[in-house]
Amino acid sequence: MVAGYTLVAVILVLGGLIATLGDRIGTRVGKARLSLFKLRPRTTAVLVTIVTGGVISATTLGVLLAADQQLRDGLFRLHQIQDDLKQVERQKNEAQAELSAARAQLQRTQAELRTADRNVQAIEAKLAQVNRNYQAALTKLAKAEQESQLLEAQINELKKDRGQLQAQLQHAQTQIAQARARAERLRQEGQQLQTNIAQLEGMRERLEQEIGQLRQGNVAIRREQVLATATVRAIYSPDLARQAVEQTLQEAGRVAGCLGQRQSQLEVCLSQPNLVSANAPRIRISGTELNHLVNTLSNGQDYVVRVLAAANYSSGEPEVGVVTDVTPNRLIFPAGAVVAQIPLDLHTMDETAILSQLDRLFLASNLRARQSGILADPLTNKVGSFSQVALVQFVEQLQNLKGVVQVQAVARRPIYTAGPLEIQLVAVQNGEVVLRSS
Repeated sequence: MVAGYTLVAVILVLGGLIATLGDRIGTRVGKARLSLFKLRPRTTAVLVTIVTGGVISATTLGVLLAADQQLRDGLFRLHQIQDDLKQVERQKNEAQAELSAARAQLQRTQAELRTADRNVQAIEAKLAQVNRNYQAALTKLAKAEQESQLLEAQINELKKDRGQLQAQLQHAQTQIAQARARAERLRQEGQQLQTNIAQLEGMRERLEQEIGQLRQGNVAIRREQVLATATVRAIYSPDLARQAVEQTLQEAGRVAGCLGQRQSQLEVCLSQPNLVSANAPRIRISGTELNHLVNTLSNGQDYVVRVLAAANYSSGEPEVGVVTDVTPNRLIFPAGAVVAQIPLDLHTMDETAILSQLDRLFLASNLRARQSGILADPLTNKVGSFSQVALVQFVEQLQNLKGVVQVQAVARRPIYTAGPLEIQLVAVQNGEVVLRSS
């Protein structure tokens, strides 16, 4: 405050001095009639007076600015100070709003705190009650523990007794289970033995009957002899499948009737499919096997059905029991496929040796055909035959060749599961076919 008054006094004194000095200078300039910048003396005196006044103002302002930092800030940073002031006002307002919100939150918190205090008091009251209950429970527990110790001692003694009894019981149960297992095993073995005995008795009776028939020499149909073979293709209807089965069984009955005739009449009977013998026996087949056969054939696939004799039968028997064999019919060998082959060194082999090797070729062909799935005759175990005339001719022509040849058994036509295996003998030398059988 004192510094401000001192500054004002200094400014007044300094202004008066500068004004007196300017007046003196102006008077002297006027009296001396000086001229500046080619002006008239009077104009020059006025200019000096104006400059003196400006110097006074500038000096005054300079002294104020040099002496007071706040004056300098107020003069040069007024707009910035005003902006800062506005920002501070905004921050103040925001702080006041936050303060009001905090006060409201504080009031709510204090209300919640009072509610929590009341809850704590209620909980403390409950806790005190719980503690009292706990103490009472501890007292009861101590008594219960004493009783429990007494009971545990008794239980331990009972456990020892129970362990001994359980061991005895388990031993007894084990013995009982073993006895039951032995009894069940013996019972099953007895049932199996009875079944085997019954089967053996039936087999013995059939064998005695067949032996008697064989001794008498009047067996017309042998066990597992093929009576009829049929190829069934893609049937989806059970009715059509049953019709195909009935036709196959009728053919089996016709063949069974033909087999009971004399040899001279047998070939004629077998060569005439439409000829039905008046003495043809009735074909006997179980209903279960017949239904299973119909269901199998009606699934849309190709099958080969064979009807085989179930036992030996004499001529003139009115009934022939049969069983059926059903096999999927598929292509085994395409036409021209090599079934088997052997090498022949014609330099060192005579006709007997060649026939022996060709016989091995036929056996190998038969074996491979059966292993590939072609159905063989159950009595002969063969899948086909080869003309003896064609064989002799092929051997005679083969003897005219020289050197080593490969003799191949080649399928004449596409061969399916139903067979038979029809082959042609082919001689190959140096990769070229040199001879074929007729």
